[in-house]
Amino acid sequence: MLRLNVSNVDLDLYQDEAVNLTIQFSDLENINSAVGSFSQTFRVPGTPKNLDLFGAVNLSDPAGVNLKTKKDAELFSGSVSILTGYVQVKAVYLQKKEYADIELVFFAGAVDLKTAIGDGMLTDLDCSAEDHDLTYNLITGSWSGVGIGPEITYGLIDKGNNWNFDAGEVPWTASNGLYLGQLTPMFQAKYVLDKIMSTAGYTFDSTFLNQTGLQTFGNIYLPGLNGATTPLTTDADQSNARAGLDADFTGSSLTTLDLVDNATGGIDDGSNWNNTTHKYTAPFTGKFALRLTYSYDQGGLTNNVAIQVYKNGSTLLFSADTGPGTAQNRLKTQLVDLEENDTIEVKGRAISGGVVIKGNDSTISGIRTSLEIIGGFPFSGFEVDVARNMPELKQIDFVTGLQKMFNLVFIPDKNREKHLLIEPYTDYIASGTDKSWTDLIDYDHDIVIKPTTDLQSKRYEWTHKAGGDFLSQSVDSSLDRVYGNYRVNDAENDFATGDKKIQTPFAPYITSLIPGSEFPIHRSLKQDGTGVDNPLPMLAYYHGLVNEFGTWYLRNDTGVEQTLTTFPSFSNYSNKLPELTSLDLNFGMETPFLTVECTPRDTLFIKYWSQYVTELYSEEARIMSLHVRLDRVELADFEFSDKIWMRGARWRVIKMTYDANVEGLVKVDCIKVLSDIAFCEDIPTSLRVSDNYLLFNGSNIANPDYGSQKCCEAYGFLYEPDKVLGTFVCRPRLVTSQPTP
Repeated sequence: MLRLNVSNVDLDLYQDEAVNLTIQFSDLENINSAVGSFSQTFRVPGTPKNLDLFGAVNLSDPAGVNLKTKKDAELFSGSVSILTGYVQVKAVYLQKKEYADIELVFFAGAVDLKTAIGDGMLTDLDCSAEDHDLTYNLITGSWSGVGIGPEITYGLIDKGNNWNFDAGEVPWTASNGLYLGQLTPMFQAKYVLDKIMSTAGYTFDSTFLNQTGLQTFGNIYLPGLNGATTPLTTDADQSNARAGLDADFTGSSLTTLDLVDNATGGIDDGSNWNNTTHKYTAPFTGKFALRLTYSYDQGGLTNNVAIQVYKNGSTLLFSADTGPGTAQNRLKTQLVDLEENDTIEVKGRAISGGVVIKGNDSTISGIRTSLEIIGGFPFSGFEVDVARNMPELKQIDFVTGLQKMFNLVFIPDKNREKHLLIEPYTDYIASGTDKSWTDLIDYDHDIVIKPTTDLQSKRYEWTHKAGGDFLSQSVDSSLDRVYGNYRVNDAENDFATGDKKIQTPFAPYITSLIPGSEFPIHRSLKQDGTGVDNPLPMLAYYHGLVNEFGTWYLRNDTGVEQTLTTFPSFSNYSNKLPELTSLDLNFGMETPFLTVECTPRDTLFIKYWSQYVTELYSEEARIMSLHVRLDRVELADFEFSDKIWMRGARWRVIKMTYDANVEGLVKVDCIKVLSDIAFCEDIPTSLRVSDNYLLFNGSNIANPDYGSQKCCEAYGFLYEPDKVLGTFVCRPRLVTSQPTP
């Protein structure tokens, strides 16, 4: 007997009412859909028990049933639990004036992450427990997983300095090392995902996501690139100040102007402006924006007005532009590096009669000459606000971006609410149990076997978004595609139609050398050499500390240069010096902008998507629909990863439909398992380094297999003639010269 328990109440049911359930792994035409189960609508009688649960229904109050809320539910066949989930009221039918039928739909196993996560941004996450001081020991310790690591570490990204050893714009010297704040916070992708899921009220298990070490998801990091030149701190706003000239100034010699923070529009949150000395004192070492607003009147005279900004009383930072006539509320800005306790002041001169630097004015409200200091970018000290340093990205977009990169499936736990199993598609379907349903096939119903052509598109593309850096833009403009994309074109299929694009919200993390050096970094620079204003989020592998690139210099908390011979290395490759068997965070193989031993075989497409494409596009690919007789115990024990032996082949179920009120008969849609069929018949397995060609299928130099052109190019390598061998061989992509901004 069928039982439907809603909010711990067994509903009264029509025992002859069909309750048609559909349990679905995914829609193959929507390759990024999650697992879901649902029923068609069915009616339950408007008995007093049911009405008490859902609300009274009668002619005087026809809206008594709450149609907006869902109620927890569990469906039983006798004592056997079939599905857990919730019910939704779809409609109310009035009958006999006093009672009504209530139409329900049952949902089970539906992963509704989008609703649970909502529109929250990464910057909205509560990361306060990981906020940390910008200190030398914390940053250098994080490189080895100590202190704030491994959840947070620091890397080097050129965010607008346009470092170039050849041109003299070197990032460091023994006497002028990098400041701590010139490094970029890097957030472990697993840490970010954990924060998102826990905030949404979900827990999960995952072998893939929980792996740590090289070439694992645990070593993938999200750079804190949010348009800021240095890390944003919890209290950096306290460095902001604005002081104005409270009265007009005239004077024959260059004199400190009497700017005060209690003038109109004044700001001094951190008490850094001194109204007696009329100077600003830097509370930390970092980058500050100085914004000078100035007004003056010198008639037709020249060189009688001077307005200048000084550091420490003697170092001229910049001068206002002054000329004949009257100027009102002109603006000049400058980014400057200040050491802790450096002072800033504005000096002015106004010579001869009628010449004046404007302060408070009765005809134009407010201060006419002022200096605003905008801090927020410390090079050392102060507390780093982790959440503020996250990229501007919706939390749900981060999750779906990972799903698209690694072809993740989200499987609801049958026994734990809001608990998921998350694994790559290939890992999940490989984990299932082998079962035989051959003897359970109902031959009274048609068995339909058809090709997968109706599910195929003519062209598929897997891609990131085009980044704003000059290398991404160069590829986009010259090749009309995103760096690292992968396309499948099925030109020989007469029946496939349309295009499908799987696009992540991330930009490719392109690594290139600082010109004139051996240091590979990401250079977040526009074509004009300035920093990308608001770069897209990216993901990169962390390789740990490496010693192959040379010596560099980093200042400690007191500003003293420290000599370092190891370097925190990040790139799109899983190894610092990638090999054939390394992993690549691009979908398709790209020609690198730095020398590598071999461009890796295992791109995102090859590693996580190629089996899906094989199942869908192989000449042997088949969809089969049939009916089988499964009791409720067998249904409860079923997993979508199971491989089912039927009619001489193994199949994977993608959809099951049955009437929960009828024991036994289940309609099954399934796809043929082709995991033993490789993406291509020839697989590159090793590199002959001395001769720079690949060997295939586990062969060696004594008995070589050079592979086919089709498979060489399918993986992304180059098929070229070899004069010595007298045959064609498959070669790695060579380094390409990088354009300069």
